Amino acid sequence: MPPPEGSRVPQVTLQDLADRLGVARSTVSRALRDDRQIGPATRARVQQLASEVGYRPNLAARTLIRRRAEAIGLMLPRTSRFVFGNPYFHELLEGVASVAEPLGWPLVVWTDVEPDPAAWLRGARVDGVIALGQGLRPRDAAALDALHREGRAVVLVHPPAVPCAVPYVATDELPGIADAVARLHDLGHRRAALLTGPQDWRYARERAERWRHLADEAGIAVARDDVVAANDGFEDAGRATRALARSGRLGRGAATVLIAGNDLMALGAWDALRELGLEAPDDVSLVGFDDVPAARWAGLASVRQCARELGAAAMARLARRLGVTSSTVSPTLTSAFVPRRSVGPAP
Repeated sequence: MPPPEGSRVPQVTLQDLADRLGVARSTVSRALRDDRQIGPATRARVQQLASEVGYRPNLAARTLIRRRAEAIGLMLPRTSRFVFGNPYFHELLEGVASVAEPLGWPLVVWTDVEPDPAAWLRGARVDGVIALGQGLRPRDAAALDALHREGRAVVLVHPPAVPCAVPYVATDELPGIADAVARLHDLGHRRAALLTGPQDWRYARERAERWRHLADEAGIAVARDDVVAANDGFEDAGRATRALARSGRLGRGAATVLIAGNDLMALGAWDALRELGLEAPDDVSLVGFDDVPAARWAGLASVRQCARELGAAAMARLARRLGVTSSTVSPTLTSAFVPRRSVGPAP
C-alpha cells in the first residue's frame, strides 16, 4: 500500500541493498562504482536492485566523509545561447551524463567565454572537470596544466588548441572525410565550396584543411574564394551561403557541392539555398559534420563523429582518474561518412 500523501518515503541505503543481497556493504559500494574487482554477476545484481528500488547515493554524507564535492564540472567556453542552441552539445552532455549518473555524480555545466577551472577545482565546487580542448587559449592551457600537475582530475574533449599535457579524447576525422570525398568524386563532383567554423578555433582550421587536402588529392578543387568562415551557427551559415550563391560560386558551372563545418551550419545553408530557389541535391549537394539527430531527420549527409560517445569516453577517463572505476577507454574514436538524400550526382 502506498504511503499517505505528503509523507516522507525512507531513503534506501547501501546497507539496505547489502542486507537484501546478502553481501557486504563495501561490496555494494564498489559494485555501484563499477569496480572491476567485483565479479560481473555481482555487479549486475547490485546495479539491478539499486535501479529497481530507486537507490540514490547520499551525496551530503559522502562529501563530509571523503571531503569531496562529489560533482563533475563540464566547462564549455561558449555563450549559453550558442551551447543550448547547438545539438552537438546536447549529444556531448548526454554522453557525459550516461556515465556519470550510474556512478552517482551530478553534473555542473558552466557556459562562459572566459571560464576559470582553477576556481572550480581548488574551491572544491567540483572534483573533476571536462573541458573543450579546441577552445583553449594559452592562459587556459597553463591553468589546466598546473591543475593536472597537482593531481587534479581534468580531461579534454578534442585535442588542445595550444600545447598542453592534460589527457584528452578525440575523433579521428580523416576516415570519415576521406569516405565523403571519395563518394563525391564518384558522383561526378569536381569543385566544392567550404563553410568553415571560426578561424580562431583550431578545430575549424584543421577540419577545413583536411577537407581541402583530401579533396585536392581526389581531384575536387576547392578554390580560395570558395572557402568562407562563419561562426559555427545556423544564421551565419545562411548568410555565407547566400553570399556564395549570389556571387555565382554555387551551382552549375561553379561549386556543385557545399561542405559545412558542422551540421548546424549545413542546416542553415540548406535553409538559405531553399530561399534562393535552389535544392539539395538537384542544384547543389550538401554535406555536414557530426551527424546529430537533426541531420538524420532532415536527410542531411554528414561525417559522423559521435558527440555522445566522446562525452561518455571523456567521463569514463575522468572517472578512472578519480579512482571511481578501473575500466579503460580508447582515447581516439573513429569517424564515418553517412550518405543521405542531400548528396547526389553533380548537375
